Amino acid sequence: MATKDRSRRRVPSFRDRQRFPESSSPYQQLRLLLAGSMPLIRHKCASALYRLRSALAAAAARLRRVTEPKRFHVAVFLSASVAVAVFAVFNVLYTTATTVSLNGVELGTVASEEEAAAARMSVEASISDVLGYDYTLEESAVSYSTGLTARSAVEDAGELEKALEDELNMVAHGYALYVGGEFIGATQTEGALEELLEQVAAPFRNENTVSIDFVEDIEIRECDLPVEDFTNLADVALLLNSTKAGEVTYTVKEGDCWSVIAQDNNMTSSELLKLNPGYDIDKLWPGDVLLISNAVPYLTIVATQMEYYVAEIPYEIEYVDDDTMWEGDTSVISAGVPGAADTVARVTYQGYEEVERVIEEQTVITEPVTEVQARGTKERPSWAPTGSFRWPTSGTITSDYGYRNIFGGTSYHSGIDIANSYGTDIVAADGGEVIYAGWMSGYGYLVQIDHQNGYVTYYGHNSSLLVSVGDKVYKGQHIAEMGSTGRSTGNHCHFEVRYNGERQDPMDYLD
Repeated sequence: MATKDRSRRRVPSFRDRQRFPESSSPYQQLRLLLAGSMPLIRHKCASALYRLRSALAAAAARLRRVTEPKRFHVAVFLSASVAVAVFAVFNVLYTTATTVSLNGVELGTVASEEEAAAARMSVEASISDVLGYDYTLEESAVSYSTGLTARSAVEDAGELEKALEDELNMVAHGYALYVGGEFIGATQTEGALEELLEQVAAPFRNENTVSIDFVEDIEIRECDLPVEDFTNLADVALLLNSTKAGEVTYTVKEGDCWSVIAQDNNMTSSELLKLNPGYDIDKLWPGDVLLISNAVPYLTIVATQMEYYVAEIPYEIEYVDDDTMWEGDTSVISAGVPGAADTVARVTYQGYEEVERVIEEQTVITEPVTEVQARGTKERPSWAPTGSFRWPTSGTITSDYGYRNIFGGTSYHSGIDIANSYGTDIVAADGGEVIYAGWMSGYGYLVQIDHQNGYVTYYGHNSSLLVSVGDKVYKGQHIAEMGSTGRSTGNHCHFEVRYNGERQDPMDYLD
């Protein structure tokens, strides 16, 4: 029924719709406008969507045609792959490089000729620095060959420089020894020079050595040196243990005499005089400087060591005046006894000569016993002996004390002979009393003086005598003149010293 009712409902015509009263509300008017426009809008959107889908489908078809894989022949693909692989492997294994040769001997291969030339210039500069002058390789000696080379054969420029230096063999790395700035020698063995210096110092080292050093400035330098500078270590050791030019002198002190200075320095009096011409061996003055040697050791060692020993403690002397003795004379009443002490000392030696001794510790074992001496107070006469001897004359010693060959045989010479010209003054060696003055066999004209202290001196072969028996003579008094009387071969003074009748070597007494 409802359906029938709806079918029977009258549909308004266009004109009727035109006459359909509209709402005066703007909102309702807009709604009605949109509702009437919707069919048109849907149609337009559907048309636009269709065109968009058609464009997208066409684009997709074109893309598929472009990206569709092309079909290659299998043989062509494999050949190309093999070629690429071979090329890659070839580039990995081989390259263009330059081989350097010196006088036909290949030294090495580097990346380029420029690198090879740079290595050569570096070696030339290094050698020039060591030699001290510009060194350049001859162009004809060096050749370069550039070509295809296995990459494994290409070296670093440093390896080429080393090979070039080894082939030239002009400089080498090593260790050089300098003493006082003077080059002594060199070796390529590390530590060898230090060991050599230890060997030089070894004789001065013992279990008590504190320190050992050298007076000279010693330096060991690690550096590059000309090959000819490298020496045998045995030669270096020989040089270090030898001497070099340089003066060794001795300054005369109070109480020194020529013969003792010579003896202390392992020389004869004539050897010392040869080094010091113009000196009078009888007249030395404190402060005189004598040349002992013209050579000094290359190395002077200073060694400090601890020494342990029992030291003697000197005793004191107590004097008792005695008016029966001459002034200056003494005699022992009761002898002193030195004490003893356990001693620890720090001793420094320069070479074999002691230069300093410092007592570190001392423990007394026994105390010293004081000595008592009588001391003369009686006025001393001018002729009284002094207790020491002076030279009886000046001249040259022509014969020493002891055995000698003379007159075709061997004889014992009981004194020394001092030669000079005829008539040279002979003087008393010390004060005393003349106990003989006259001719005596082989002595010729002889003077004997008793010095009243156990000593008697003889003066023989004189040409004339100026004293008589019983005369009191003082030290230095003119007693005779030189001659050649008795058993003599020329003008000289035969001088003897006897103590309690026993002959003595006069050189042990002369001042």
